Amino acid sequence: MRARTLVLLCAAVMAVAVLISVPVAYAAHRAGPGSPGAGGRPAGSAQIGQQAAPPPPTLLFPADPASITAPGTNYFGWTLIDRRTGKSTGSANRETTTSTTESMIKAWIAADYLRHLGGQPSSAALAELTNMIVNSDDGVATKYYAQDGGDKSIAELVSLCGLHDTLRPSLPNRWSYTSMSPADAARLGLCVGNGTAAGPKWTDWLLTTMRNVKGTVEQQSLTHGGGRWGIIDGLPANLVPTTSIKNGWTAQIYDHNWHVNCLAVNPDWVLAIEIHYPWTSPNGNWQQADNLAPGAQTCASVTSKLVGVPEG
Repeated sequence: MRARTLVLLCAAVMAVAVLISVPVAYAAHRAGPGSPGAGGRPAGSAQIGQQAAPPPPTLLFPADPASITAPGTNYFGWTLIDRRTGKSTGSANRETTTSTTESMIKAWIAADYLRHLGGQPSSAALAELTNMIVNSDDGVATKYYAQDGGDKSIAELVSLCGLHDTLRPSLPNRWSYTSMSPADAARLGLCVGNGTAAGPKWTDWLLTTMRNVKGTVEQQSLTHGGGRWGIIDGLPANLVPTTSIKNGWTAQIYDHNWHVNCLAVNPDWVLAIEIHYPWTSPNGNWQQADNLAPGAQTCASVTSKLVGVPEG
């Protein structure tokens, strides 16, 4: 009798245990892994696995440089230099053709003045040089080009920066008419970036000022306007803050072409692009040429094919 009672008692205890365990387990299942009773973590504390960092932007050296094209242009050349390895690539004509530099040469005008000065420029001079780079003021460029020695400054540029295909202005003391190949334009950027052009004291100032260039395509004028467009618009967003630029652009009357140059200096690379294409204006006046945007867009498009985020 005692044994029978003991068996019945054990059976009753097991039945109660089952009745208790089933709803507890069901509640834990419904509550999910972040709820009380599921792994001991309170609700709202679900663990999230660490996300892998996106791949960094890289130089997309094309297997065939001729695959980089610029539809709508009648002159196009470019050069890309990897500053980490010294490797370079570019269009087939990068060493054999030239274009007028226009305002791109202002980076050199500032660098040459600061290097020769030696000491501290006056606050007025520094403000003027800033205006020349940031707002691309032509009057300031003419003033400091003369102080640099005029056309003799271009001969010094060729020698100091190791240029191969650069000529003095075709019109005396007209800095914008300096002619330069795409490869030399990239060498100019390299010379600015490595400190040779401005010297160790002023290189950081110049590169920082070139990062602060202002002015959209619509804000350009004949003698100023900044020039913040082109290569900078074709870059991955995280490269924009560390990339220094100086563009040049003029609607030339003698060949009825826009002469557009885009130059960018990044800690890891230098890119130079030169293009010509016909300008248009409401009344045929080059001073009112109204189609700079295609040139800016071409520089951006070319850049996106050369500097980007790798797939995979």
